[in-house]
Amino acid sequence: MDSTIYTRGRARRSLIDTISLRVISQVTTVLGYVVLVRGMSEQQFGVYNLLYSFVPVIGTVLSLGLEQVLQRYQPEYLRLGNRPAAAWLMRTIASLRLLANAVMLAVVLLAWNHIAPIFKLTPYRSVFAFFSLLILLQFQSRVLQLGLGSHMLHRYSVGSMTLLSILKLAIYGTLYGLHRLTLEAAIFADTLAYACAYLSMRILYRKNCLTEAARAPYKPDAAERKRLVRYGFLNNFNDAGVFLLYSSLDNFFIAGYMDTLSVGIYSFYSRLRQMVVNSLPAKLFENVIQPLFFSIPAPQAPGSIPRYFSFLLDMNFLLVWPAFAFSCAYHAEIVQVVFGGKFIEHSWLLPVIMAFATLNVIADPVSIVAQYEEKAGILLISKVFAGYNILAMIALVPVLGIYGAALAAGSAQALKNIFIWWNVRKLARWLNVRSVLLSSLGLWGAAVALCYGLKAIVPLPPILRLLSGAVVFVGTGLLYLRSPALSASDRSILRSVAPEKAVPLMLRVGLLKAAA
Repeated sequence: MDSTIYTRGRARRSLIDTISLRVISQVTTVLGYVVLVRGMSEQQFGVYNLLYSFVPVIGTVLSLGLEQVLQRYQPEYLRLGNRPAAAWLMRTIASLRLLANAVMLAVVLLAWNHIAPIFKLTPYRSVFAFFSLLILLQFQSRVLQLGLGSHMLHRYSVGSMTLLSILKLAIYGTLYGLHRLTLEAAIFADTLAYACAYLSMRILYRKNCLTEAARAPYKPDAAERKRLVRYGFLNNFNDAGVFLLYSSLDNFFIAGYMDTLSVGIYSFYSRLRQMVVNSLPAKLFENVIQPLFFSIPAPQAPGSIPRYFSFLLDMNFLLVWPAFAFSCAYHAEIVQVVFGGKFIEHSWLLPVIMAFATLNVIADPVSIVAQYEEKAGILLISKVFAGYNILAMIALVPVLGIYGAALAAGSAQALKNIFIWWNVRKLARWLNVRSVLLSSLGLWGAAVALCYGLKAIVPLPPILRLLSGAVVFVGTGLLYLRSPALSASDRSILRSVAPEKAVPLMLRVGLLKAAA
């Protein structure tokens, strides 16, 4: 057994690297998005987002469950010290992913004249042909991210994605300054940035993971192949169901029933939601958490997994509650100040979408538990709610427009997540649910009420309203950190992975409590 990878020290190092690099990545991603929204016309912005909606189509229709197989079994091979098997799995997954994507892209391009008119994309065939290169680079980069993450080399995987966001910001900013931020220019910028990220990860993987031992020949036996194929086969349909439950599908319905401009509006607010979701611990530390989860020995699972599951939920709510509350109080001001008022007439869509984001923070924690228990069948069955999503889209989008799309997608995801939790509830136990809900509703509800009171009493420009709200929310956040919303178990886990230099600050803000 290889005990040098999944140690507390390596986990701490990975968390520190991930936090520091993701902060840079998130800041540059937000800035890049602001530049993109301000610089691109509304019509081209809608087409840009609709083209990106093809990415999950390409990735899921012929996914073969490849990424899930890599996520699930490479950490297991490494924990057992079987580096040749881990390297073989990486090579196999990367090759199959590339082949599957190439096949799907060829099908889409050949059928373009039949597909494109439905979504008002007929004139953009040449743009999509170039966009295909970006899709290939994006998926190959994702495979390398997972491979580096399984080796606990998050400084390289997250660092390369940070490089991606920095490059995109730099190129967007240059194009914006030259007044040349068009659809084609934005896609070129994204492709160049992904190419740099992919090449950096490829070099780092070969240097740090393909050791002499890892290069040894390996061929899995029939039983092991059957195990991998079965898990991949079930997850192939899981992936297809995931696409039918998320906003990429919404964009196709909106384009079909409405127009590409409406796609731009919906995608704008969905992307703001996604920025918040990407900052949640279960998403932020996904590549750290999953290898650690999957390396837990089965005898330790009943005691360890409920603690970690509760910790992930509590840390997620630590961020998503204030984001939802702030969107309720200042949705119009955010759009006016940060994005120059573009799409402001639909700003109430932001709190609607954030409400469902708050309900669905359980998605990653419950899915990780289901993957740990190898309940791919449960994940597959949960995609029956994709059918509900499609029916709800057909019923609500023609009547309620983009708000109908938000209601359909959000409720479908919530039902899917509840179904998965019900089937893994023996391990996925939320140990302090009452404390979290009471503290969250009380404190953040009071903050929203106070902000509305301030806006009614003191008339201020939008930017000053945002700043006054930020003061209220920082104060509420400090109270929340000291509330029962974080349990003693949560604080213990935080203390175990926190670097010593960070402990005094964590004590000061309330994340940790001094020993009695």
